[in-house]
Amino acid sequence: MHLKRALTVAGPAVAALLALLGQLAAPTSAYAQDEDRALSSLARPSAAASAPRAAPEEPQQRERRLRSVGSFGPPVLRETDAALLASARTGRWGEALKLLKERKANANAQDAIGGNALVLAARAGQDELVRELLKRGANTERLGEDGFSALGAAAFAGQRSTVRLLARAGVDLERLGSSGQTALHLASSTGHIDVIGELLRARMGIETLNRQRETALDVAAAANQQDAMDLLIKAGANLVLAGRR
Repeated sequence: MHLKRALTVAGPAVAALLALLGQLAAPTSAYAQDEDRALSSLARPSAAASAPRAAPEEPQQRERRLRSVGSFGPPVLRETDAALLASARTGRWGEALKLLKERKANANAQDAIGGNALVLAARAGQDELVRELLKRGANTERLGEDGFSALGAAAFAGQRSTVRLLARAGVDLERLGSSGQTALHLASSTGHIDVIGELLRARMGIETLNRQRETALDVAAAANQQDAMDLLIKAGANLVLAGRR
């Protein structure tokens, strides 16, 4: 009897509570429906809002795009440029010269391992090809796959006439290679006294330091290149400071 009376008394209160909960749930449900419609409109844009189709890519545009992509990975070479590098690598100098003059190969072409025609030609003492590459805008600052600039490669290989040609063309005489050596350091370490003479005549600083803070005399002494040491001392290398930097 007590339970029946309690339910009778509580009945109106329970009904009021249920009505209140229903009112609170209605806006949430409506909001969810509105949100669903908004998301649906984003997921399925109308045809009018769709982006227009891109125009077909022109061959010139494609080549520029590929070259741009190549700057972040292995370079994309034209057939003529690849032929130029292949000729320079295999010593077919006449063919390389012909590719430059007749087929307009790119003087700054570079392959995936960093090879470029100017450094290859300078190392081999191919002055005619070097001169043609310079005339066509070859970058004298670019390093080859061995870490040498064109001047450094020529100096290391003892190519006196090529060193003179490059020096007269205005290349940076104190350019460091990847090993931190200038052309004078490289010539001194290998004992190419004729190349040392050319560089000094071109006004390269005899006390120029490499990345290890050594002069050419330091390097020549370390390599036991007595003739190179004698020439450098005669040219005014500072014996007092040698080995103390």
